[in-house]
Amino acid sequence: MNKFITMILRHWSKSPLKIILTLSAVALGTGILILSLSASSILDKKVSQQLDANGVILYAANGEWNADGMVEKNRPSEWDSNATSIVMSDIDSIKNAAVIFDIPFGNITAGGTSYDLRSAVGSDSQYFDVFSLDLVAGSPMSQNDLDMGLKKVWISEDMAVQLFGSAESAIGKYIQPPGEMLNRGPGGRSQNVIVSFTVTGVYETPSEVARRAYGISDLVFPYTSVLPSGGNIQRMLDFMSGTFVVRSVGASAEQTTAALNQVLAANYGDDTDVLVWEGSLRGESEYMQELRNTVDMFTVSVNILGIVLLLTSSLGIFSIMVVESLSRRREIALERALGASQSLVVREFGGWSLTLSLMGAVIGVILALILAAPVMSSISPLLGEISGEMQADSGISVSALLISLALALGFGGILGLLPAVSAVKGNIAETIREI
Repeated sequence: MNKFITMILRHWSKSPLKIILTLSAVALGTGILILSLSASSILDKKVSQQLDANGVILYAANGEWNADGMVEKNRPSEWDSNATSIVMSDIDSIKNAAVIFDIPFGNITAGGTSYDLRSAVGSDSQYFDVFSLDLVAGSPMSQNDLDMGLKKVWISEDMAVQLFGSAESAIGKYIQPPGEMLNRGPGGRSQNVIVSFTVTGVYETPSEVARRAYGISDLVFPYTSVLPSGGNIQRMLDFMSGTFVVRSVGASAEQTTAALNQVLAANYGDDTDVLVWEGSLRGESEYMQELRNTVDMFTVSVNILGIVLLLTSSLGIFSIMVVESLSRRREIALERALGASQSLVVREFGGWSLTLSLMGAVIGVILALILAAPVMSSISPLLGEISGEMQADSGISVSALLISLALALGFGGILGLLPAVSAVKGNIAETIREI
């Protein structure tokens, strides 16, 4: 310890600016690495949390891909309305499965005002469980709603606020999809029949990442409520059941896909056309893949940058140790002549360099804690839909802190040892005579 204090005082008296700059450089490098590792950890956590935390979500359809990458469904469907019950009972990993019927209209009317709509689907009560959509107002969809084909609708909280001011105010209000043109009366007179749906429940708005990745709808109707009156109801139900969405827990997308193919083929025939994909109702999600690629690129880039900066800043310790080894060549030679081993001298230099590294790293940790919130806030606008989540979770990752401290000590220790290894080599007598 006395030698270390003597070394610090000697270097401080000779070049205090160099000591300050070295510690500052190590502190800055450590702080930047902590922030970069924390940012990438938070980003990866948020994306994984919003896409995979509740399991793997996959769509399945009876059909084939067309040239435009869209699903071309078989007419009539090769499986029936029991398909969702079958896959839930036969595949252990599938916890929820919901029929999905695409309702192709782009606007609705509420309170006499027309609103543009992103998406609407016909489904059943399992839809909310598949996408983990919690009810914030009203009552859940019941089996009776499906059996009776009641004209009810469940909407997202954001839509409830936009249309009616709040989730609670939306309950009991009416929403009108575009009317159906029917021929009625003598001569087949056309009449626009407008059907009103009662808002029965409001569910929590999904994150923008999940909404875009999986195509989560703003409005959910009981899929039986859009059945035309008359005709073969069972046939229509089987037709509408040609597409469904599942949530699989504890199995990968590939494993679930294989299981779905196997179970559907076993129940409906080996020639059954089965399409399974990860994405939205419209097809495979390019957005999801781009988002994951962006996260991977961001993570690799900022982490490499942080490590390079820390390594570069640790060169200051190497410089100090070089000067120390040159100025103490005669002292080191005398110590060795009196019986000090090479390993003892190297350990002394290692201890000095580690202590310098630790001092700089501790300052870096303090800087990272101070700068975490403003740095995350400045990064978040670059991250699109999850920018708000990054700002909300702007703390320092414990793993990032520990990794950064370990790297700072590792770089400083190794670079500090290199001059010592060189200093203890050579002939002791010649070194004493030369100086």
